[in-house]
Amino acid sequence: MSGRFVETADAWPDCEDEQVEVMLLGTYHMDNPGLDEINVGADDVLAPDRQTELEALTDRLAEWNPERIAVEWPYDWQADVDSLYEEYRTGARKYDEREAIDANSRFDSEADLGCRDETIQVGFRLADALDHERVYPIDYPMDAANDDFDALKESDFEPEEKADYSLPDLDRHGREVDERLASSTVPEFLRWTNEEEQLRVNHDWMFDKGVRWGEDDNFGGPQWLASWYDRNFRMVHNLWRAIERDDDRVLLLVGSGHVRVLRHLLTEAPMFCPVSPLPYL
Repeated sequence: MSGRFVETADAWPDCEDEQVEVMLLGTYHMDNPGLDEINVGADDVLAPDRQTELEALTDRLAEWNPERIAVEWPYDWQADVDSLYEEYRTGARKYDEREAIDANSRFDSEADLGCRDETIQVGFRLADALDHERVYPIDYPMDAANDDFDALKESDFEPEEKADYSLPDLDRHGREVDERLASSTVPEFLRWTNEEEQLRVNHDWMFDKGVRWGEDDNFGGPQWLASWYDRNFRMVHNLWRAIERDDDRVLLLVGSGHVRVLRHLLTEAPMFCPVSPLPYL
């Protein structure tokens, strides 16, 4: 294994007492909406064995005892999230039952797939176990595409080869991810997903295109990558909006592709300190 992938202690900063610790739990999209570059062939998390595994995951994460749970749903859905979470919290909806959920239907080919979403199965379930009154959506969805980048793709642009380095084979990695999920419990799979080598895969691919794609006054690649950072920076800002003065710990549940950039931004922000979930997986 290349040294660049070896997880070291300094990948995660040491937290100061006055900082708000933010556990970054990278996950896969359990309802599998197909929005990512690497999409996991998720099985049915409503199946009894997966529900047992999710309950075990909840018990482990609850040991960290975060004061708030933040999730990757749009920040302007707060009212809808409040209503939906209350239905789960009061028992009107069950975590192990197929339910139609209109609030998340924009992501799904079938509206009732939303009940499988990791926001509900992990985020709501954990907040419920900790008796939290709310769950906080902080995402700011953005289309990273731009005209310059599209023009490069349409022209079959090929950047110059100026350095020898390896990139992940996304098709092969996708198959590896599917095989790993099929043979693992949910906590085991999330532990593997949050290891440094796996967090690196998406970023290597993104930075390869972001840095190299452009010519003359066309900066389509950098603009595309900057849009990704812009989205994540807005997520950090929305996290700041969500917390209160006395908060010490927040768990942020996001797609694993967000973890490295959010870790960077949270490390640079003096009020926050990102924390690895691995000790609790």
